Parts: sequence; structure tokens; C-alpha cells
Amino acid sequence: MKIDVEMKAVYKAGTSPVKAVAVVILDDSFVIHNVKVVDIGGGPFLSMPSRRGRDGKWRNVCHPLNSAFRKELEEKVLEAYLAE
Repeated sequence: MKIDVEMKAVYKAGTSPVKAVAVVILDDSFVIHNVKVVDIGGGPFLSMPSRRGRDGKWRNVCHPLNSAFRKELEEKVLEAYLAE
């Protein structure tokens, strides 16, 4: 699968755990906005777009269905983040 990543915002300075916001395009056919790079002390990781439900809990709007694809997606996004 072809994965293109475009960094929309990068916050390398500051204390916020959100370090970057990206747009991910899959196979030139599907776009995912607001994919975040987050670092809370253990190194950067991927946070998928989410919204708060009526019960107050946060739920992902979309997410990988298996760990192999999550790893591939995370590698691509973090590679683009580190290149900034």
C-alpha cells in the first residue's frame, strides 16, 4: 500500500505533548486528516483522529485493523516528522 504523509504543523518547541499534525493519504484514494504525533515522555507515537462521545470518552474516528499496518503507518508518519 502506498502511504503519503504531509506534515501540516510541527511543534518542536514548547511543552505540549502534541508534536505534529499530519495528513495521511492511502493509495491516492483515501485521506485521513488530523493524525497526531504525540510524545508524553516515552518517545513519539501516533494518535489517530478522535472525537468525544456523548458519554465523555474519546474514541478514534478511524484506526488500523491490525498491528502490522499500524506499525507501517506509524513508521511512515514518524519518518516524515523526523525529516522536518
